[in-house]
Amino acid sequence: MKILYSGYHNPDFITITEYVERAILQLGYELETYDYRQHIIPYRISEILPFLYRWDMNKLNIGLIKCVDSFKPDILLVNWGGTFYPQTITEIGRRFKATTINWLIDFPGGRSVLETALKVVPAYDYFFAQSTDALEVHEKYGNKGGMWLNAACDPEIHKPLKLTDEEQKKYGCDICFVGSMYPERIELLKTLTDFNLGIWGPGWERLDVNSPLKKHIRGGPVAPETWVKLYNASKIVINYMGHYGEDIDEDKVYQASPRVFETLGCGSFQMVDAKKDVVTLFKSGEHMVCFKKIGEAKELAKYYLGRPQERKEIAQKGRSEVLAKHTYVHRIEELLKAIGKS
Repeated sequence: MKILYSGYHNPDFITITEYVERAILQLGYELETYDYRQHIIPYRISEILPFLYRWDMNKLNIGLIKCVDSFKPDILLVNWGGTFYPQTITEIGRRFKATTINWLIDFPGGRSVLETALKVVPAYDYFFAQSTDALEVHEKYGNKGGMWLNAACDPEIHKPLKLTDEEQKKYGCDICFVGSMYPERIELLKTLTDFNLGIWGPGWERLDVNSPLKKHIRGGPVAPETWVKLYNASKIVINYMGHYGEDIDEDKVYQASPRVFETLGCGSFQMVDAKKDVVTLFKSGEHMVCFKKIGEAKELAKYYLGRPQERKEIAQKGRSEVLAKHTYVHRIEELLKAIGKS
């Protein structure tokens, strides 16, 4: 079977695009790729000159059609693909008889991303969403028939590592957090400043100079090869989805973020907020530990820092669970089975 996959290849580090491509190849399928952000003109320029933006988008869409014509895939699998016109996807399905699939990730991803997704999804034969809250929103706006397909881990990347003494000293801490700065994350991490807390990620340099978190900032954005070491070096990895902005109700964010699966793949002990999708997929106290309110995290951290054997057992069970059910190979198999192509 021939699969044409379209995602975004970040020039600085690997992302879900590469993980999905690797899984397709591991399953023995023939793969061709097409980057939906192959802009000729830098976006920051084209967005202020509408005629240049239209020219660039037209070129991207024509390029996709040419790629389909050349490769003749059985399946076109798109990871969001907001630069593709609905009519382009419709033409590909009609003209080339390819099954078209959209796999939406990173919900909600900002208002413009959501609005684009709502418009393009109906053009596809099938669509999948990374979270059940995304499916609810799409159904609310008339996009029915979507299916839940989570993120996952890549065991060749997200795995236990043997660190050098220097790496352990450089990256080690009691509690590690890697992620962007959001107001609710500030509030959570402020409750953990009594511990050896290390924070990495974009935006933290903008913290108020008097913030108690300042001394815990250990670095900015880090690539996967670095944060995998951070997770391996730390006693507790804390993940907190929050609500992605002040205008979003946290109780309506259900998503199990990619970091949930990636942390488990590393064999790390994880504390994570009890989002609906997380507790559907995993058992708190067996595969990880979940907290429902910010105030619970401190007591849980204190409890588990004092019980290294219990942390180790939970981390091992979490890794076994994620390897058994939640790799990107599993996801591609699930997707193909759902559309009758396995």
